[in-house]
Amino acid sequence: MSPAGMLRGDFSLRLFNVTPQDEQKFHCLVLSQSLGFQEVLSVEVTLHVAANFSVPVVSAPHSPSQDELTFTCTSINGYPRPNVYWINKTDNSLLDQALQNDTVSLNMRGLYDVVSVLRIARTPSVNIGCCIENVLLQQNLTVGSQTGNDIGERDKITENPVSTGEKNAATWSILAVLCLLVVVAVAIGWVCRDRCLQHSYAGAWAVSPETELTGHV
Repeated sequence: MSPAGMLRGDFSLRLFNVTPQDEQKFHCLVLSQSLGFQEVLSVEVTLHVAANFSVPVVSAPHSPSQDELTFTCTSINGYPRPNVYWINKTDNSLLDQALQNDTVSLNMRGLYDVVSVLRIARTPSVNIGCCIENVLLQQNLTVGSQTGNDIGERDKITENPVSTGEKNAATWSILAVLCLLVVVAVAIGWVCRDRCLQHSYAGAWAVSPETELTGHV
């Protein structure tokens, strides 16, 4: 918290090195010293933590049998838990999720790694895409693998404008914005004026609540 900001009535709290464990509710209490430490204002905010997933890696299709093709899509170090879709890029339709088997796990950093395996009927040529969606960041990463010569081919990566440029595979891109902007009411003019003239801070006390982890907005 900024002492200079607090003198102006700005009690914003900035957190650094944020981790998923910081995702919880925070309370801010403003007390007035001149009023005998009477509570002037109480605010509750929720901190949401998010991290970009790495660019998906789609393996070249292989044939476990004469009638089946198998694709594997891998992406790591994202938060919160992602949605995984397989797309028929010929017409941009979603494939039936019953055809895919997703494994999503937390790694040592507290972030999610995902591996999705798609099994479809063998055809002479098929253009398949894997999409990793981070709902909280409004991020969609799509990579394709096209059969024909049995060579995996990387397609373009598409992201919403809000997350453009966040393409480093192992980059922590924390959107952890906790803004507690509390301004003591101007109506209590004599209290604010008395406090500013004395250059004394009324007091902001953080009450640590019980941890409440949330995976979605």
